[in-house]
Amino acid sequence: MFFAANSFAAVPNYTIQLYPDGVKPNDNGYVASDEIEKNKRLYKTSEPRMDIYLPKEQPTAMILTCPGGGYVFTSIPNEGEAVANFFVPRNIAVAVLKYRMPNKHEEVPLSDAAKAMEILRDSAVVWGVPTNRMGVIGFSAGGHLAATLVTKFPTQKSRPDFGILVYPVISMDETITHKGSCLQLLGDNPTQEQRVAWSAEACVTDNTPPCFIVHCQDDKTVMVENSIRMYQALTKHKVQAEMLLLPTGAHGWGFSKQIAQKEVFESAMMKFIYQNL
Repeated sequence: MFFAANSFAAVPNYTIQLYPDGVKPNDNGYVASDEIEKNKRLYKTSEPRMDIYLPKEQPTAMILTCPGGGYVFTSIPNEGEAVANFFVPRNIAVAVLKYRMPNKHEEVPLSDAAKAMEILRDSAVVWGVPTNRMGVIGFSAGGHLAATLVTKFPTQKSRPDFGILVYPVISMDETITHKGSCLQLLGDNPTQEQRVAWSAEACVTDNTPPCFIVHCQDDKTVMVENSIRMYQALTKHKVQAEMLLLPTGAHGWGFSKQIAQKEVFESAMMKFIYQNL
């Protein structure tokens, strides 16, 4: 179940445009010609899409992947492609979300993540994925997006069945937030109401799906307090939750970099996933 797959290189089967008719629920101020790609990092995305990776056999589940990048870019190699490289050999389909940057338009990323999840559910029967086995994984600012989706999903169809939060930005509380992500999402002078509305720990309800959280205690980019607060909120609402705190590893390792006790994380995460299928 937990075999190594480091040499495997997944190739996307195809790409799905989230809004093929051009109608989007919100706008982030960019146009298609603004998008920039540097080392497979995407900046100023205005046309959100997702790359679909399917295993050869019928998938047991599907995971929507939200790469991080401080809400400035999406880090596709280590938090997108490498995620597919890990899950596809384990017979789990992956959708790598290339969502729009908020550019101080706070609703935009959630709109894209929710739309993506709805599309995946609508297409699940085509891929042979059970519609009740659709999860989300997010990293850093993408972890905030994943945490926002599991707590603020706008429709039942967009509600993930489980969430995996990897060194996530969780809170917009100025004492612990990742200031760059907060700036890009909420602007220069967010109100207290905005900070609360976009702090995932404040939005947990009894209907939040099960969540697995992992964070390194030496992370100097996103304070580990973010994950701790999320875990506390989940347990307060009696939502199934697991939190793994690793001693070292810092930030941004994704699925492409080796850190101490990474096998512990992978094993615990896969156990969590299979328990929720």
